Amino acid sequence: MLPLLARIVVAGLARHPELNASVDVEAGEILRHGRVNLGFAAQSPRGLVVPVVHGADAMSTTELASALRELTASAREGTLSPAQMSGGTFTLNNYGVYGVDGSTPIINHPEAGMLGVGRIVEKPWAHRGKVRLRQVTQLSFTFDHRVCDGGTAGGFLRYVADGVERPGTLLADL
Repeated sequence: MLPLLARIVVAGLARHPELNASVDVEAGEILRHGRVNLGFAAQSPRGLVVPVVHGADAMSTTELASALRELTASAREGTLSPAQMSGGTFTLNNYGVYGVDGSTPIINHPEAGMLGVGRIVEKPWAHRGKVRLRQVTQLSFTFDHRVCDGGTAGGFLRYVADGVERPGTLLADL
């Protein structure tokens, strides 16, 4: 699921580039990044680390999946280089792999946002007037209000949620 989630997040950042930014406190300015360098949480012998897929916005879904696999393997082996763990512009945290439904992501400074994804479980859900068992996940999003307002953040989160609910529709537009 991680490559699909990453693809959806990258597409969301293309629509809402305000969130692919950081705040330079000393210069007193917001830096909008031209490329998406997508960080993601991965377990390593040292604990949780955040490898970065540099240029994720220029990758196909297949290339993104390959980069995620390679970086995850390096994290598990404890061989990530400092360059592979720096330069992120936005982070995706899939804490669902730990059986967690929801959490409050803490922004990976100096990034402006982080999206957390909980586990996918069957739950009774009302859909088209009927209650049925559906696969449900919780998305948690934290963002820096200095780079955008709640409308922009809400638009990004809605876009991501739509992509998770109907990935075929999103992927057809890419």
